[in-house]
Amino acid sequence: MTLTEMPWGITDTPRPYRDELHFGYFGRLQTYWLTPTVNDLARHLRGGTKGHASSDLLGLCDDLVHSLAEAGIDVAQLMWMHTLLPYYLSFQSSEVRTKVMADLEIGNLTGLHFRMGIGSSSVKHPQVFRYCPACWRADLLQLGEVYIRRLFQLPGVFVCPEHDELLRDTVVPYRPLASRAYWNFTPPDATKNCPFVPASTDEVSLARLLALDSRRLLLQGVSEHPRVSYLAADYQRALQHLGLASRNVHPGELESMFLKQYPMPFLQKLGLAIEPGREGNWLRCFVRKTNRRFHPLQHILFRRFVERHLGIDCWTWMEAERWPCLSPMQSHPGPVAVTMMNLHFDAARDAWDGIFACACGFRYSAGGNGFPSVSSLRLNRVIAHSPHLHQRVAELAKAGCSAGAIASQLQLHRKTVRQWLSTDDRQKAPRTDLDLTSEREAWLTLVKLNPQSTLKHLRTLVPALFSRLYAYDALWLKSVQLHRYLHRTKIRQDYWQSRDEVLAKQVRTLAEEIRRRMPAVRVTLSRIGRELGVLNNFRKRLARLPAVAEVLASSIETVEAFQLRRLERALEQSPAGVSRRTLMQAAGLRRQKTRPAVMETIDRLFSGGEQS
Repeated sequence: MTLTEMPWGITDTPRPYRDELHFGYFGRLQTYWLTPTVNDLARHLRGGTKGHASSDLLGLCDDLVHSLAEAGIDVAQLMWMHTLLPYYLSFQSSEVRTKVMADLEIGNLTGLHFRMGIGSSSVKHPQVFRYCPACWRADLLQLGEVYIRRLFQLPGVFVCPEHDELLRDTVVPYRPLASRAYWNFTPPDATKNCPFVPASTDEVSLARLLALDSRRLLLQGVSEHPRVSYLAADYQRALQHLGLASRNVHPGELESMFLKQYPMPFLQKLGLAIEPGREGNWLRCFVRKTNRRFHPLQHILFRRFVERHLGIDCWTWMEAERWPCLSPMQSHPGPVAVTMMNLHFDAARDAWDGIFACACGFRYSAGGNGFPSVSSLRLNRVIAHSPHLHQRVAELAKAGCSAGAIASQLQLHRKTVRQWLSTDDRQKAPRTDLDLTSEREAWLTLVKLNPQSTLKHLRTLVPALFSRLYAYDALWLKSVQLHRYLHRTKIRQDYWQSRDEVLAKQVRTLAEEIRRRMPAVRVTLSRIGRELGVLNNFRKRLARLPAVAEVLASSIETVEAFQLRRLERALEQSPAGVSRRTLMQAAGLRRQKTRPAVMETIDRLFSGGEQS
């Protein structure tokens, strides 16, 4: 950037400080360059006064990229290291990341927060920017100025992880008061208001862990979560190990364990309070509705909850445990010999998919974009369990483990475990023709005894018999003739005539009542129809209501008639000798909107200087 291109002030462009939020960096640029107004800075950065000074995201329009590149600022580093974008995308899929980046590259920030699950979450951003007093004192001593850190602006971050000091509020609103204005933070912006008042030392420890986890998400930059496509499977596997995987039996136990680690007062300060026992609380939705997008803070809380009970390395060994033939953490009967049975390209997913088998009998499907390196395909589904799992189930059962505990430990379904442990594992004998004949006779007898009953009524009488016939003899069941009701709409010939008489009286009465109202209101078809609740009939079926149409034609007022009625009422209530202006004010008339016929009437009233 040459000196002639610099807007004002010094020729050197300052570099962002470590973890400085771009919102404060652009504010410092305005001070360094001595730009007189906000629009001057916007013209230099974005090539015009249009745009939005977002507090957390950076829209990379062409002019902004060009001006920053000329100043020697790496735009990609500025976006990933000085905005909240890495935090927002930390648990997002590759498809969402691609769409968000495409919008940012064209400078479009509309709707991004909702698409990333940020704006639609119950977690709210802080109302004002926050700071750490120790960090500000150190910055003022070392740099001669202070700057705002992006970590402290994340929801749920109440403690500085470096100094273990509670954050304080500034006087600067998080949402810019002016749409294009950035802020240069100075020591006078600081206050002593503390947004987080811990009730105990445990809350301080929890807040510090949340701050560390949030900082880890920020520092990951452009890198993507390695298991982002399988988070739902990971969480379900963790619940299985905790014995909380059943959605119908254990949601209350999950909530009680969660509240033991995160007390309700602490969750309320985070904006994530749950109502125990309520079906729609966010914790139940988080573990059940895997197709929804949730706030990163919710992921942080749940992952920390799982790691506390299963260990910080639980995600690694749970993934290894899912595939016993490929896991070095489990013994395998004989050598591991995994072979590819088939491999094909799935055009719909733009990825490879195949079936693999081990010599022990374990089979699984794998998919991903790893071809021709088959070893890098991501495993996703078990097809057939290896025989050594049968042996492990028997050993755990002998040790006294229940079927639920075995299923949770070995990642199996409870019904599968019960089936393996059952002593009578024989298949049920197929039903004979004699059984079907007797059940057909029973159904025909039921139909004969209830000739007027429909299929729905017969099904409620003998649900078990109906289920057996529907499962084994559905074609015959559908061929049995049953009585069916034919729905016929009853049409009253005199309906509209009687309706017309009643409505005509109601319309006439209501129109007279509207005329007496104070202040005066105009009698219109819409007003009468809405107050009677029959506006749709007036608009579409007035031809069937001749008496109502006649009453409406004589009752509805035009704008001119309404103004004349107000003028007459004002004349009756005004004293003698009133002026033209006072009369029109009393009637609620303005010269610009008064109809010509009404103005002529007013002119005749005041012609010759006297009121008639």
